[in-house]
Amino acid sequence: MIPPVWDLDDLARPAADEDGERRAPRSRRMTRRGRRQLLVVLIAVATGFSVPIWVPRILATLPAFRIEEVRVVGTNHARPDQVRMLAAIAPDASVWDDPRIWESRVREHPLVREATARRSGFRALEISVVEERPVALVATPELRPATRDGRLLPLDPSSAGLDLPIIPGPVETDGDFVADPRMRELIATLERMDRTRRDFISLVSEVGPADEGGYRFLLLPGAGADVVLLPREDPLGALDRVSIALGQIEDRRIARADARFTGQVVMTRAEAR
Repeated sequence: MIPPVWDLDDLARPAADEDGERRAPRSRRMTRRGRRQLLVVLIAVATGFSVPIWVPRILATLPAFRIEEVRVVGTNHARPDQVRMLAAIAPDASVWDDPRIWESRVREHPLVREATARRSGFRALEISVVEERPVALVATPELRPATRDGRLLPLDPSSAGLDLPIIPGPVETDGDFVADPRMRELIATLERMDRTRRDFISLVSEVGPADEGGYRFLLLPGAGADVVLLPREDPLGALDRVSIALGQIEDRRIARADARFTGQVVMTRAEAR
């Protein structure tokens, strides 16, 4: 038998030149494929970032999105027609227009603390309002509602149905703000009590500085005590001590509960006044 003229191992292994020629095109093909994939990714990213910019601009030019209705929600004392007037939305405005200019205009209302405008369907705009919240009636000498930062609101307490603690005066004012820093501190204290001790605030008729220091709270009849005295430092903690002390006694004829002493409450019976 004539032996083969080739070696089987050599047949199984490609030649060095052929191996190099085969690998080089494959490497170049992978490089081109990677570049195409990278290009596709970059186009997708660029499109994703640009859509929020150019789509609203295009939609804002379409008559189908012209604002025909403006709804105002969240108002209690501010009138919705006043809010719409302040927003000053142009007749050709679109629901896709930038709402920030409308929101900033509405915030100029003295009773508005925050405003948010958003689309509501194809042709409607909704303006959500958060109003300033009064926490006390300040005698200036006329009674005026005051917010937590001492801002005086243009509200008639009787017509607005405000049932708030009264700070007797006359209290010094500077324009539409309470000027006395002690009164502003007291108003801020009332705001914290209104958030965390609402049951107590609902029983307060009048509040002001006490002659001996701290705050003097005059309560409504049947509140458990006629007068409660609290310190300027940690009045909420002192109020909790008063509540605990009143809950531990059976005699409800308490004329005065004084919590301005560290760790204790001094009570005076009604007959001892």
